[in-house]
Amino acid sequence: MSAKLICLVAGCALIAALVALRIFKAPASGAVSGPNGFYVWQRHWSDKVEAAVSAELEIGTHDVYLLGGELEYEEGRPRWRGADVPVRLWRHSRVASVFRLPVQALDDPDKSAAEVVSRAAMLGVSRIQLDVDVPESMIVRYAELVERIRVRWPSESGALRLGATFLPCHLGLKDIRRVLAGIDEPVIQLHGIDAPKTHSEAWSLMKRKTVFRALRSARTLDGRFKMALPSYAYVLTFNADGSFRRLYAEGLPDDSELPHGVVREIAAPDLGLLHEIFKSPLRLPVIWFRLPVRGVDRWCLERETLSLLERGELPEASVEFAVRSGACTGTVDLVVRYRHQIPIKGVAAVIDWGTRSTEGEYFALNGSGVDGETVHGRLPSSVQIPPFACGEEFVFGKAITQSDPREISIKEVKGGQ
Repeated sequence: MSAKLICLVAGCALIAALVALRIFKAPASGAVSGPNGFYVWQRHWSDKVEAAVSAELEIGTHDVYLLGGELEYEEGRPRWRGADVPVRLWRHSRVASVFRLPVQALDDPDKSAAEVVSRAAMLGVSRIQLDVDVPESMIVRYAELVERIRVRWPSESGALRLGATFLPCHLGLKDIRRVLAGIDEPVIQLHGIDAPKTHSEAWSLMKRKTVFRALRSARTLDGRFKMALPSYAYVLTFNADGSFRRLYAEGLPDDSELPHGVVREIAAPDLGLLHEIFKSPLRLPVIWFRLPVRGVDRWCLERETLSLLERGELPEASVEFAVRSGACTGTVDLVVRYRHQIPIKGVAAVIDWGTRSTEGEYFALNGSGVDGETVHGRLPSSVQIPPFACGEEFVFGKAITQSDPREISIKEVKGGQ
């Protein structure tokens, strides 16, 4: 017997012994515990992303799950694609590194385990999470990957805290218990699971029946489960013939990137269903996909909305307006903020310009418009306001008027969502 084969047999025997001795032991089901968290999935970091993460770690209460790398294969050889995460963040106790692996990584669990351990060593982390879209038929390979990571983890690196993601379809599999025995933090994804086949088929980020069945199963199976929920809108694209093309879970592509005839649809989180989840006794600690970043994420709910949901409150979507004195005498800025919603469409606003009525000039800004024709010397009675990032203010218009800004108000809002 060759030395290589002896090592392989010994390694497998060690894994079997550890499982038999239940060193990799999942606690019994029951009460759930553990902090909530945010995923940070940006591949290209900016100062705003770093500031949002740093603020959450400094004054927030949530753990942060940073994308530590995506394993890819070029001509059969593994290659890591990572994000430009500042080194100091990997040292924080509330930070976990998420490694996204393709299904191909399960073909050789031992080799993939070596890649994961090597990547973790390079980043200097000991808290990691595996993100693999595992087919049900390969759940045993998932278990083998977890077990081999445990065996390969160097003792001098300190205790490994290992997490892994699951889909609802995995919860009824017998061999999932073998995976759970080797990890510390299982996460059940409850959104963006089943894409539609055609444009005419109804689709939502989450299906109520699937969600609550999965929560019930997860709590029964293992008391350590957390749930991954969407704070972010997904984009679905359909070919010109109506057939499904692709689901974008990590950003909205520009129109220029899409072939002619491709149709886009946007699916935003359902606040009513999210509220129902957090009011339910089946709720689990949550990891939101993803952390809101002001000035960057047009398609993410604001932090306050998520906090209200976590407290069991239902945020009420609204559109807030403000009128402020402009930089020049006799000018006013018109400001809007969409609250507790990811607006897909803009709104029309009817404006009361105060005692000076409609005398003045109006300048539409930031993609806004005017209902009807623009008449020199007259302010419009109604304006069109485009959608914008949830919770962030933006100036949609500037007016020259002799009216006091305190007299100007929005009388009616139409459309939205």
